[in-house]
Amino acid sequence: MILSITGPSGVGKTTLMRNLLQALPKATPLTSVTTRAPRPTDEPGEYEYVSQAEFDARSERGVFLWEVRPHGKCYATAQKTIDEALEGRDVFIAPLLISAVGALLAYAATKGASDAVHAMYLWIESPQELRARFYNRGDMSDEEIEGRLEECRSWNAEAKNSLLPFIFLKATQTPEEIAANALATLK
Repeated sequence: MILSITGPSGVGKTTLMRNLLQALPKATPLTSVTTRAPRPTDEPGEYEYVSQAEFDARSERGVFLWEVRPHGKCYATAQKTIDEALEGRDVFIAPLLISAVGALLAYAATKGASDAVHAMYLWIESPQELRARFYNRGDMSDEEIEGRLEECRSWNAEAKNSLLPFIFLKATQTPEEIAANALATLK
């Protein structure tokens, strides 16, 4: 089973992933490849960190099922990784962009494994709430925060208007409530 977690910056994707990893036996991150530097919040096994040249070489060889390039960094997931996750009995959790969720669901359908993918979307409507979250991070300028807020509005509209079967979770609840709601949808 693959649980995808989607949502704009600042909604708590990493926190939800961490809580689900703790709550689900045998759950592990679905490994993605990225050109960005490691962050202290990254889960072990969540990313393989590569150079831009290595990323481009793998892309040219057609290794990736999808790739995205938000915020000037590259992210991708190998088709082999997805095949192994769809065939196994373990639970894999992945933070994904909306386009990657669409590609994952379409690919799973071709494998007859649509039921093995659960797409969750963390949702915050309030720009004030998001602004406060970005401000509390302490690593963004006011201009960057405003840019991210616009991006969040765009993500929310795209998710809401997509035909993807998202499970919408309110990101304004406590992390424990969000995880409990996410787990309840899996039963």
